[in-house]
Amino acid sequence: MILGDEIYEEGFEDTWGAFYEKMKTSKLFPTTSQPSPQDFMDAINKVLSEDENAEILILTISSALSGTINSATIAANSFENKRIVAHDSRQAATCGRMLTEEVVEHIKNGISFDDLLALLPKIESSLAIQFIPDTMDALKRGGRIGTLGATLANILKIKPLFKFSDGKLTIQKKVLGLTKAITDAISLLPKKLKKLYVCYIYDKVNVPKITEKLRQMLGLENVEEVGLEPVFGVHVGIGAIGLASLAEY
Repeated sequence: MILGDEIYEEGFEDTWGAFYEKMKTSKLFPTTSQPSPQDFMDAINKVLSEDENAEILILTISSALSGTINSATIAANSFENKRIVAHDSRQAATCGRMLTEEVVEHIKNGISFDDLLALLPKIESSLAIQFIPDTMDALKRGGRIGTLGATLANILKIKPLFKFSDGKLTIQKKVLGLTKAITDAISLLPKKLKKLYVCYIYDKVNVPKITEKLRQMLGLENVEEVGLEPVFGVHVGIGAIGLASLAEY
């Protein structure tokens, strides 16, 4: 991420605080950049140095959001006589994590590389993330919503309920107030859940509201809470909450 004259590596959750704190007070809008082919080549070489016969699967963020798949494909194609596949996951944020978790589980259970590739679309179509912005400010600054629309939404407390699934971003509903948005988000979850995460962007102030509703409506206790990475947070804004789900497949 780039904010002003500073460049931040995304890293892991325990390193995100400095970026988010600066983002909160900066008048500048952060920008993001994708990994280079060389970044992927370095990672591939590291794997091959440990196992020259390794079969490598690269899962990238959805091509609808980033050109990362292009860098990964260039890198994968630069290795001759190696089984390396760059795959557009069509996912974002926590759904990318969930896809990876499923892939790892299937590998542990002995699935073949070819069978895994064939199974990927089925897993991916079972994933979705819903999110509710705290305010429209980040979406406005990023050009994803007009200034007038953002201002009215903030004043009237209108909460759009976004969904990202299969590489497509949609607005499921526009409702009045956070409580109604949370209720609707939960009601739109798959009937047969395999996995569910509560998501948030840096500030967890609204997380108890969604966990309490999950308890009331679905009887779910102790759902894992997952912070969303800055690449996603830049465009949605601090304080947003959501639900990442994997349906039975």
